[in-house]
Amino acid sequence: MQSNYINSNKINQIGIIADQNVLLLFPFYFDELKKNFPCHIFTLLPGENNKCIDEATYLWQNLLEHNFDKDSLIVNFGGGLITDLGGFVASTFKRGIPFINVPTTLLGMIDAAVGGKNGINLNHAKNMVGTFCLPQEVIIDTQFLKTLPPYELLNGFGELIKYALIGNANLWQEIQKLQSIHCQNIKKEWIDNCIHFKNEIVTIDMEDRGPRHILNFGHTIGHALESCFMNSEPTLSHGHGVALGMVSESFLSYQHKLLSEEEYLTIRRFILQFYSFPKNKKQISEENFKQEFLKYCHLDKKNTHNNINITMLEGIGKASPNHNISEDECWQSLSSIL
Repeated sequence: MQSNYINSNKINQIGIIADQNVLLLFPFYFDELKKNFPCHIFTLLPGENNKCIDEATYLWQNLLEHNFDKDSLIVNFGGGLITDLGGFVASTFKRGIPFINVPTTLLGMIDAAVGGKNGINLNHAKNMVGTFCLPQEVIIDTQFLKTLPPYELLNGFGELIKYALIGNANLWQEIQKLQSIHCQNIKKEWIDNCIHFKNEIVTIDMEDRGPRHILNFGHTIGHALESCFMNSEPTLSHGHGVALGMVSESFLSYQHKLLSEEEYLTIRRFILQFYSFPKNKKQISEENFKQEFLKYCHLDKKNTHNNINITMLEGIGKASPNHNISEDECWQSLSSIL
């Protein structure tokens, strides 16, 4: 692993917070690091349920036991769960110690590991407790994409679609040509474009007070869907939830006369050819699902004054944040794809 930050700073020890499965796939990835620094590896099981206060406490206790301080470094090695949780632990331990992210999933590379949002879930509500703290470095290594199963590639591709729709119409035109999603047809330049766009927005609005809200397109409904399925099998991944959320929020953009019918139908057709609800959705009564879904929509962090807040599209490549919608509108938009 090559790191400019490690090479240019005096570091007394390194803690590697790693996804257990990823470490099994790349057991020698940190061998060079181990030769030059005392390293402690803390492994976590995959799964959104593990992005919780219990796992954060486990990590804080280990950092305390090994005397980590401001001259120590955390390396987060895994997907979005690891970079979210690891960044949260590092940014809060002793009021913050340095960390770098090594994302191993497409979702991590283009979104989760970038931008300085760190956090954990609370009572199945997504990212309810967290910090704004930028990593010292994000290391992008596309060799990891070759190990990802199709479902996990789709997880990241959902966020890539989002970046195209909110700020890059040319990227949208390019990905329209795809008939399937696999690592060979995910271009490095697409990843770089997403990172560059997000970094530009974060530079303007680090603490998510206004302009950064455009990055939430698809997320109000997407996060609610994730939460609804968090304790079920199969669960719904972040990227899948956001993809379905983007169809719903595009529908609302069309209903509010911001997006043309042609654009809405194009978005809907493209996304729904790759994404669908988990099969166990059929086992839940519609009324129970509706109540659960709306409950989580109201818990979304962007909401104010008990309104449901979403980002809409004013056209492909242009996002419009902070639109308040009613429960009926929210449920209608989801019902359009159930």
